[in-house]
Amino acid sequence: MTTKAPVKKHRGKSEPRTPAERPSGRRNREHTEQLLLDACERLLVRDGPDGIGVNNVVEEAGVGKELIYRYFGGLPGLVKAWLLRSANWPTALELVGGDVQAFAELSLREQFRKVQHNYIYALRSRPVITRIMASELMAATEVTVILEDASDKIARELTKIFRELDQGDHEDIVSLSFVFYCMTNYLCMRAVTSPHCFGMDLSKDKSWQRIEGTIDRVIDRFLP
Repeated sequence: MTTKAPVKKHRGKSEPRTPAERPSGRRNREHTEQLLLDACERLLVRDGPDGIGVNNVVEEAGVGKELIYRYFGGLPGLVKAWLLRSANWPTALELVGGDVQAFAELSLREQFRKVQHNYIYALRSRPVITRIMASELMAATEVTVILEDASDKIARELTKIFRELDQGDHEDIVSLSFVFYCMTNYLCMRAVTSPHCFGMDLSKDKSWQRIEGTIDRVIDRFLP
């Protein structure tokens, strides 16, 4: 006697899915939001804040245009959400080396040196952040206005550190840190937009070793 294999029942198009078969609305929303956030970041890196718009975001993400409004209220809301969820801005703790106690035991000169070296590393390892900083120097858009306030966080973190380093030479420390801050920002922005500068290739570690050596000599000359 031959046993017949069970016949698999195919659900008709009109038959509803069971709860276990239905995709989760929450999962779908989270997935779509992530697609939009990832697309936002890719476009910021590739085209800068002045080259991002609703149409190219949804095209890059492969989702319907209405979803960017449904989930984020529009392009500014998406950029703000990206800043909150994905933008990895340098922090004061990172700039002092991650160990506040060990940092406090260093001399003023070595504290200043560590912050400068760590700031260079922080920006070089964040091409998205440096590309944003570069784009802010161009014509203002609704996106660059949002990003400008966020990127100011780096300056606030550095200001906080140097205030705490104040040992009676506040003006000298602030002035020197301002010069290094502007120099590092400019060179890091050049590294992601046009890396050849003063005979150096800013995409190469060797060029940055030369820059850090120059910073060290200035610090040794002006700080006790």
